[in-house]
Amino acid sequence: MELTNKQKAKLKSLAQHLDTIVRIGDKGVTPTVVSSMNEALKARELVQFSGAATDRNVRKEQICELAEASDATLVNIIGKTALLFKVNPENPIISKTL
Repeated sequence: MELTNKQKAKLKSLAQHLDTIVRIGDKGVTPTVVSSMNEALKARELVQFSGAATDRNVRKEQICELAEASDATLVNIIGKTALLFKVNPENPIISKTL
């Protein structure tokens, strides 16, 4: 899903109150991490997560890989924290307000 700048700004403002619930560990994007992200996206639609890699380029690759693996839209990356959004058609929580 392609987001407009206005939609991204709204999602970023909503994310300020979110906790980081998924973490990419030292082993990178594993099937367990992808599964956890899919469950979180299904429940919340908007998920804040972090990467453990110390190298900025590796961390960015892992974040993009996780976004692609979970078929979600990458909203924002700030340092080690990133934000993913995916519409849940069965139970729209945030997407109905966009």
